[in-house]
Amino acid sequence: MSTIGDIPGARRRRVDVGQVELSVQEMGPGDGVPVILWHGFPELGYSWRHQAAALGEAGFLAVVPDLRGYGESDRPEGTAAYGFPHLMGDVVGLINALGHDSAHLAGHDWGGSLAWATSALAPERVRSLMIVNSPHPVASAECRQVPEQQQKSWYMLLFQFPGVAEEWLLKDDAANLAIFVFDTAAPGTFGPDERRMFTDALMRPGAMTAALEYYRANIPPGNWLKPPPAMPPVTVPTTIMWADADAYMTPLLLERSITKVEGPLEVVMLEGVSHWAQQEAPDRVTAAMLDHLARIA
Repeated sequence: MSTIGDIPGARRRRVDVGQVELSVQEMGPGDGVPVILWHGFPELGYSWRHQAAALGEAGFLAVVPDLRGYGESDRPEGTAAYGFPHLMGDVVGLINALGHDSAHLAGHDWGGSLAWATSALAPERVRSLMIVNSPHPVASAECRQVPEQQQKSWYMLLFQFPGVAEEWLLKDDAANLAIFVFDTAAPGTFGPDERRMFTDALMRPGAMTAALEYYRANIPPGNWLKPPPAMPPVTVPTTIMWADADAYMTPLLLERSITKVEGPLEVVMLEGVSHWAQQEAPDRVTAAMLDHLARIA
């Protein structure tokens, strides 16, 4: 089976991060300071192609994994394999495998959740944090109690039904997936080849189930009735890039996330941009990331 989601000019390899092997693409000098970019649902490391190239050109080692279960990475079976401790273990395991004590972390969607949690729970492993439209996990739990966000998070409950959610997303050549993802972005964000690539990746055996296990393992229905979990404040230097035309997130998620940061914080608003910000407005996201890294250096 050929690889899927190759970033032009990147070096791809498999990396043992502890429990699984992740397929990782790298750009930039091998001895550069590592910046690890974590994608979200239902994408691939390819989603960061624009930023990885720019970071590499700037002298950083841009490291772009496919998350466990996605793309070319290992796809363990069972909901428990996608619980947060395992996912955060992948983040720390990749930093270790790169031969570093710490790295800059960037994350979008679920990748942002992992980056937030690692920054809060293992700050010594994180040089700095860059977030693109991903609420802090505690802020997300808080806002699931708010009717406006509950309405936008309807899909999280649909995703709890094994088999049903997979069929709904993938039937008719993934027509509902297209509506859910591609059609919520600005026209031209996802070209025909990119739509085909992301769709084909999720049509591989077990791939869509693995992607949905993130929701089943970490946001089961019972969690909607429980108080939000406790988590230490984020103290590492943080930049939040927030696209305000996100179909799935209210401004309250940003407001609550800001309150979870006690370290240096910069908020960059991406006006008129959808959830898929690093692909819809790549130059703006890239510029914000490079500005962030310049401040930290």
